[in-house]
Amino acid sequence: MGNTCVGSTLGRHSFFQSVSAAVLWRPRSSSSTGASDESPSAAPAPDRPPEPVTISSDDLKSSGSTPPAAEYPPQSPPRHFNRLPSAGLRAGAVLPRKTDNLKDLYILGRKLGQGQFGTTHLCIEKATGKQFACKSIAKRKLATYEDVEDVRREIQIMHHLSGHPNVISIIGTFEDAVAVHLVMDLCAGGELFDRITQRGHFSEKAAAGLARVIVGVVEACHSMGVMHRDLKPENFLFVNRNEDSPLKTIDFGLSVFFKPGHPWVCVDGVAPDKPLDSAVLTRLKQFSAMNKLKKMAIRVIAESLSEEEIAGLKEMFKMIDADNSGQITYEELKVGLIKVGANLKESEISALMAAADIDNSGTIDYGEFIAATLHLNKIEREDNLFSAFSYFDKDGSGYITQDELQKACDEFGIEDVCIEEIIQEIDQDNDGRIDYNEFVTMMHKGNAAFGKKGQRNNYSFGLREALRLG
Repeated sequence: MGNTCVGSTLGRHSFFQSVSAAVLWRPRSSSSTGASDESPSAAPAPDRPPEPVTISSDDLKSSGSTPPAAEYPPQSPPRHFNRLPSAGLRAGAVLPRKTDNLKDLYILGRKLGQGQFGTTHLCIEKATGKQFACKSIAKRKLATYEDVEDVRREIQIMHHLSGHPNVISIIGTFEDAVAVHLVMDLCAGGELFDRITQRGHFSEKAAAGLARVIVGVVEACHSMGVMHRDLKPENFLFVNRNEDSPLKTIDFGLSVFFKPGHPWVCVDGVAPDKPLDSAVLTRLKQFSAMNKLKKMAIRVIAESLSEEEIAGLKEMFKMIDADNSGQITYEELKVGLIKVGANLKESEISALMAAADIDNSGTIDYGEFIAATLHLNKIEREDNLFSAFSYFDKDGSGYITQDELQKACDEFGIEDVCIEEIIQEIDQDNDGRIDYNEFVTMMHKGNAAFGKKGQRNNYSFGLREALRLG
């Protein structure tokens, strides 16, 4: 439904053969699941521990499990869009909550492309001067509720895949009376399609490198439970014009979340049994290596994220939670790990379970699972870090004291914690308390090392690595 760069064939073949058309012009899918989004604006500082998070019974039933579901709050009824004849617009928002005004934060520049549902412009962030691409989807062209769901799902999937080096990153989403705006990375190097046609041929080595990237993106999407459904050279863009420019995948407008277990034809007529998105393992192992304060901080951050940013993880939780109880037991985690091919010992599974079980309840609830499998790019966002620090800094002094840390542990139900040791580990200036810079250093510490080949067999990675959620 949009592109983020300018191709070289705009004037030659009109817009239907341009970069813009290749990415923007396509049929809308009518079989979709709901999704929505909001701008990643600064989250308000919480002043109480996160509420226990549950999933609605309707959502749990949709996972295909037969056991009775636990009691969950009902979902909000779907919005209906009523036409406003006087303005030619629609009442009712596409995104779930009110967003900032796009033009308060960005300056819109030249048009990069136009398609059936919207227009892509260059946009410049006022605060930093950085250039991005802004895809504006005209709300008047969202003629059916399925069209609205397509937009929501596209945003949802982009958040779910956020952080992959070869997938376009979504920076923020905005909505006004006329359009929904998606601010994304700017890829100024043109389409893979254009580079192929301009060159005429690639060396075997160069072609193999591109094929490796494309197949890697497909594997990453599938491991995260996403099917792109529109893979073609036009939907791969180069970041710049350099020969060694990174390649990024775009246009998730036709993409869907898929649930494993479809009875595809296979050997002996037995359907393959791989019902979990295999990418969760990396993040779980990361989580187990963190100290108690960092785990609590990530839980606070997880509670502040929008539904769209964690919707994919929610689907994963439902797949593992076989009895729909809202809690993942040891046996359910064990079965889930086996099904993704994780070869872990009983002791290692027990350790992963204990690491993710922040409140020591003996099970992993929804909020704990989201925290344990959250991608680092969300954890390291400045607004999220400040919000988490403010949660612990109860008196607003700019420091986390021993008493405040003890109070947080009590609120999370964490016992048998040596507060002094946590403070000493993080306190760089030895003043007996944690300031914001020390807190941020702790939150970043060790993150870059996770996922390196040399550490893949290290048990201390955590639950995310165990489920291969890279």
